[in-house]
Amino acid sequence: MIFKSVLRRSAACLLSAALLCSAGMLTGCGDKSSGNARYISDDGGERSVYSPEVPQNPIDESIPGKDYSGGIGSTVEYEDKLSVTLERVIELDDTIKTEYRVLVAEMTIVNRSDKKIDCSLLTHFSANIDGQNNEEPTRDVRAKLTAIKYYTKIKSDLKNFNQEIAPGETVKGYVYLGMPSAWKSLQLVYTPYKYYSNDQILFDIPEKDMEHYDAPLG
Repeated sequence: MIFKSVLRRSAACLLSAALLCSAGMLTGCGDKSSGNARYISDDGGERSVYSPEVPQNPIDESIPGKDYSGGIGSTVEYEDKLSVTLERVIELDDTIKTEYRVLVAEMTIVNRSDKKIDCSLLTHFSANIDGQNNEEPTRDVRAKLTAIKYYTKIKSDLKNFNQEIAPGETVKGYVYLGMPSAWKSLQLVYTPYKYYSNDQILFDIPEKDMEHYDAPLG
């Protein structure tokens, strides 16, 4: 069973890397300029992947940034540029929990600045699991597919973050997280000005505050 789980996760990582590469988001995977890449979506149709703008000289990731803290149901103000609300976090129980768990974090982002901002789940979000930062949860293919099934099941048109946000615009969306079977602490990490600043907004997600959706997803 453990070997099968490793194989599944390896396959998920390879597919995720392929999606990222096709969107021009991985270093060495083509042009870093902004624009729209295309790939074959989960239902077999073609869809756009928003490719965030990357400057010629992005900020060094080793330069410390400022941390802003929040929790489920709270709004974090980032200077005078934007506000971010973590509305709710739902665990989708129709998974093999001895292997992995899937969470969806629904958020509202308001751009209060006079310039557009980029917002891509694959580049601007990650998770701190037991104090260690990890980008894999927001790139987990099984979690993505489970989230799509959930929002289709409940007949919601909410989408994961994959766009630019214009000045004054309010955008609602979700972040999916492919999680291990157990953890002690979890934070959703949002880096609003990725490539320009290492400031982060950290949302604490206690298990006791998560909602659960236990109906079969089919």
